[in-house]
Amino acid sequence: MKVEEYIVARVNALMHTQDATIVKRLEGGMSNYTYVVETRGKRYTYRVPGKYAEKFVDRVEEWDNIQEVNRLGLNNATSYVEIISGEKLAEYVEGTIVSETDVVSYNDLSVRALKKIHGSDLHFKDYNAFGRLSDYERYCREMGFTHPKEYIELRSRLDKMRQTFADIPLVPCHCDYQPTNLVVNGDKLYVLDWEFAGMNDPFYDIACYGNAGFDKALSLLEAYVGHKPTSAELRRLYFHRAFQCLQWYNVAIYKDRVGLSKDLNMDFNQVAAFFFGMARDLVGQYDQL
Repeated sequence: MKVEEYIVARVNALMHTQDATIVKRLEGGMSNYTYVVETRGKRYTYRVPGKYAEKFVDRVEEWDNIQEVNRLGLNNATSYVEIISGEKLAEYVEGTIVSETDVVSYNDLSVRALKKIHGSDLHFKDYNAFGRLSDYERYCREMGFTHPKEYIELRSRLDKMRQTFADIPLVPCHCDYQPTNLVVNGDKLYVLDWEFAGMNDPFYDIACYGNAGFDKALSLLEAYVGHKPTSAELRRLYFHRAFQCLQWYNVAIYKDRVGLSKDLNMDFNQVAAFFFGMARDLVGQYDQL
């Protein structure tokens, strides 16, 4: 059965209907299949995780995160999550995906949402960034990959850098706060996809904007702190973005090793090289600040 046929069947079963139809597939992400489906005159999204997604996302934790963040009124309503498979049915949010704009025009809305999250009393687990990175590295090694010397040196450099920021208080964070996960409808900003939410440095969320270009993260930082960022604030941003790039480097290496480059017609080795080069450049720029 094709994934589209499967999703229609699942939505019909979950919603007790027979009229579910596919509207479109949503872009974004490196392996998930997420479709907009209409039934009974209302639109929903249905997500089917790609192969091996369970290596990177704890679905029980995702469900707990959704229950927590519902209190803020920033996310869309989730109708169903299947813990074992990670499939999810949620209400579709009409609006403009921020990644499809110039991004910086929505800095004020974005900062407002971030400060609502960061200043809240939401209870998430510790994001445990470097523990998570160690897991990703292990997944790669288990597939026969040997990290090159340049990677080991860069990883060691980040380990030393993080001591500078060890005393920064951790707050509730989205931890995947990139413009593809933000939707604007009028004067309301929806923050979607809370799989990775955790207690973290708030600058980690700002650094996620680097997925749309690091200049977007720099612009958001200035809006967030309300002044021209200091050298210390810039170093903190550069550090988190460099870390994120190493994290995605390992995800891409793993995806290639398990055959997803072929399955998805995407060269994950090239993706890995891109993120590694970005991490190396960011660390170099950090040293110049």
